[in-house]
Amino acid sequence: MTSSPRAGRTLLLASLLVGALGATSCAASGAPAPASSPSLPPNDGVDGGGAAEVASPALALIVAGENGELALLDLETEERSPLTDAEAGEDAADAAVTGGGRFLHVTRETVDGTSVDVIDSGRWTVPHGDHSHSFVGDAGVLGAVEGDGPADIRIGDTATAIRFGADVTLIDHEQLAEIEDAQRLTLADTPSGPVLPFSGHLLAATGDAVEILDSDGTATGITAPCADATDADITRVGAVFACETGAVLVTREIGGALAAEVIPYPAGVAPASDLAGRADRPDLAGVAGDQGAWLLDSRTREWMLLATDTSLVRAAAIGDDDSRTVVIASDGTVRVLAADGSELARTQPLLAASVADPAPRDRVQLLVDAQHAYVSDPDTGAVHEIDHRDGSVTRTFGDLDSRYVQLVG
Repeated sequence: MTSSPRAGRTLLLASLLVGALGATSCAASGAPAPASSPSLPPNDGVDGGGAAEVASPALALIVAGENGELALLDLETEERSPLTDAEAGEDAADAAVTGGGRFLHVTRETVDGTSVDVIDSGRWTVPHGDHSHSFVGDAGVLGAVEGDGPADIRIGDTATAIRFGADVTLIDHEQLAEIEDAQRLTLADTPSGPVLPFSGHLLAATGDAVEILDSDGTATGITAPCADATDADITRVGAVFACETGAVLVTREIGGALAAEVIPYPAGVAPASDLAGRADRPDLAGVAGDQGAWLLDSRTREWMLLATDTSLVRAAAIGDDDSRTVVIASDGTVRVLAADGSELARTQPLLAASVADPAPRDRVQLLVDAQHAYVSDPDTGAVHEIDHRDGSVTRTFGDLDSRYVQLVG
């Protein structure tokens, strides 16, 4: 779930290439190994689909500029690689870029309706028990999904749902080469909010509830109250919907059945419209009106209000053992907060100019990994890398025209 608005313009002309298969092992996360070791034993059933497995996540930023061009910035080598050619962006007026993790989506209005290009970054990590597997393949456009009206796109655990009204296209993450044959279904009732694939089911937000549907869209009868759902994401514990009065958590029980429960907010505090955190971690965070940040621990089913001395623009949970949260304050500083709300680190007002003006402020983004926070600075066209242990700025990547940024790997 991302906590920042996403915008960009692009028309992508590329094709999905197939990378060489690298046979690798189920190495514990953090185990010392070469970054691209090709000589380890089989990986115990985790299939990279033809991509090579690497010993640690191959982190990169995908950046969309004003004219729609997409570029990949490798965070290890700092090499920049274009994902679109120079002419691709020229015809992509009023396109929007969204994404999460491995995938990006470019939505364009056409004379016949709406078209969503589905892009594979070629870099991703798969959790596998007490460790994970990371892969690097070739990036490219998988295909396009057409529809009428606004597109709502949600990336689930094993599939992505692209919804136009009641019509939903499900893109199986293990059958990306067959996107033209993706499952299409029409739901009996048109959802008013996110539709998220999770554990072989669809979770659909109606106006006042989250409903659990079978994979074909049939209602299971399992629902949980949720007024005006605005966001949805998947944590290590389960799927979370952001609702007006709290969150709905959907979990998988022993035997495969799903259960839904409500985690209400404490009374008298503004809800968070967006929640964000690291992939495969239990915590999510969001802005709590002008009072600070919300931190949701999906393990303990508990909201914690992290009060701040100024209003916030963005918040994202690191999801580490200390339950820390990174926030961008309205004065342009980036801060790291403890689980009790105390401030652990603060930068200089790096983003003061960007957050002062509503237009660039809406494009400011905050992304976190295990070591760093990445914040986009639309006013200068830069992305700052911040060590969230001490708040130091470790690198600044300039000349990016960062209208949209996504962390992949």
